[in-house]
Amino acid sequence: MTVAAVILGWNPQRWNGWTPGYDQLVPGVSPARTLAGSWTVGRRVNIPEGTDAWLLMQGRRRGLVGHAVVTRAPYPGPHDRDPGAVTNYVDVAWDGLLPVEDRIEPHVLKAEAPGVAWDYVFGSGTTVPAAAEQQVHELWRRHGRR
Repeated sequence: MTVAAVILGWNPQRWNGWTPGYDQLVPGVSPARTLAGSWTVGRRVNIPEGTDAWLLMQGRRRGLVGHAVVTRAPYPGPHDRDPGAVTNYVDVAWDGLLPVEDRIEPHVLKAEAPGVAWDYVFGSGTTVPAAAEQQVHELWRRHGRR
């Protein structure tokens, strides 16, 4: 099965290791000025280079806040909260990050991209169904590019 898009979960109450801070990075990230990074995808292995990656902020202020493209397929690395465990990571190039206050909120996600089970994304690596991929791109184009 070819994966065209995945959701990466970010809960700032559990991890907020953006360097510099997320708010400081937002204005400098664009399709012309991407930001390289890595992100955990748990046990997922079928995420090829070129896959769209959507950043879903979780926790109290849930919503879609970013887009990236996977630049390296999953590879193992140490778990960020359990040094004795191993998890998989992907490398990404962030090309769009929204200020947290401008996030695309759950009610908009569910109304405009109903093909994704937004309420049931609890971690990273969740696949976006192929039939919903265009919905998410259109949603980002309308709401994400401020």
